Amino acid sequence: TSTNNFTTLPGLKLPISASPDLPPDSLHLIITPEGMTFENERIVEFELSSNALSGDASYSIKASDLVENGLQIQPLYAALVKARDKAELLRAKSKARDESGNPLPFDGVLAIQADKRVHYDTIRRIMFTAATAGYKVFRLLALKKEL
Repeated sequence: TSTNNFTTLPGLKLPISASPDLPPDSLHLIITPEGMTFENERIVEFELSSNALSGDASYSIKASDLVENGLQIQPLYAALVKARDKAELLRAKSKARDESGNPLPFDGVLAIQADKRVHYDTIRRIMFTAATAGYKVFRLLALKKEL
């Protein structure tokens, strides 16, 4: 059984996967072309820019939200660190221990549900930000392909 209950946002277009595996329990980040939602809380709004020649609109991360030479997304980093600290506190209070009697370490798993229209550069920044916040395993969620 799994306690995961991944929801999507209206208009989110996920890629398709044929994998039969269910995602393990983890924290959940949703990325749409308009912004990011972490654990059901909107944490980042993207800027809308339009190309006057083609009429296309695109979304980008606000420069004021970026640090570390534009690689780290500060509001996302703050939310991830807060969630990691909470998880570590709960593990410290838990009776579950490793063979040495220490609290179980933070597992650092982040489920990412990204709209297929989101640019790779945005995903790369998100993964860099998560890695600097202590997350080391990324689960990219997709819709299950019906056979």
